[in-house]
Amino acid sequence: LTYAGMNHPTGETGNWITPFEQDPITPNVIYTGYYSAYKTTDGGANWTAISQSFSPYKLDHLKIAPSLNTTMYAAYGSTLYKTTTGSGTWTAVSGVSGLINSIAIHPTNPNKVAVATTDAAKVFITTDGGTTWTPYTFDLPNFSALALAWDNNGNDGLYLGMNYGVYYIDNTTSNTWLPFSNMLPNVKVSELEVNYIDNKLYVATYGRGVWRTP
Repeated sequence: LTYAGMNHPTGETGNWITPFEQDPITPNVIYTGYYSAYKTTDGGANWTAISQSFSPYKLDHLKIAPSLNTTMYAAYGSTLYKTTTGSGTWTAVSGVSGLINSIAIHPTNPNKVAVATTDAAKVFITTDGGTTWTPYTFDLPNFSALALAWDNNGNDGLYLGMNYGVYYIDNTTSNTWLPFSNMLPNVKVSELEVNYIDNKLYVATYGRGVWRTP
C-alpha cells in the first residue's frame, strides 16, 4: 500500500488535537477546524473556508449532523456555534455553560444535540436546534463528562464517557444513567463512537487503548 499525506488549509495551524470529520452522507468530503471551519471535496488536496474566522481562537470541536450535512456545530472553549447552511457566517448558540468537551448530534434528528461540559450539570441536550437546553445531570456521579455518542436504536440512546467509566441513558431508563462499563478498565474515556457495521460501541481510553462492546 502507498500512503500520501493530505494538505492542510494554507496558512492555518490547528490545535494539538485538530477536529477532523468525514461527511456522513457525501463520499470524499472531509471537514476540519482551524481558526475557521474548512471543507474539502477532493480528499484534502484543496480546502475552502465554510465559516468566518474565529481568530484568535482555534476550534476544539466540529460535528456534522448525520442526517442533514448542512447542519453543523463547532466550539472553542465555552463558545458554541451553529450553521444550517453548511457555510457562511455561523451563529453563536447560548444556553450551555462550562468548557465544552464533546458535541454529539442525533443520528436522525439534526435539531437534537447533546453537549458535555465542565459545568456542574455535565450534559446539556437541545431538541430545538439550540434555542433551549435541558441539563441531563440526573444521577450522574461526580466525575467529569468528556465524550458523547448517540445510539440509533429508536430510543434516543446516549452514551457518556467520563474520567471513570461509561454511562448510558435513553427514553426507557426513567431519567437514570446506567453504568455501561462491565470489564472496562477504570480509566479516563476520551472518545466514543458507534460502528453500525459491526453494531459495537468503541471506547478510546487514556493509557489503556481502545475497547469495544455490543
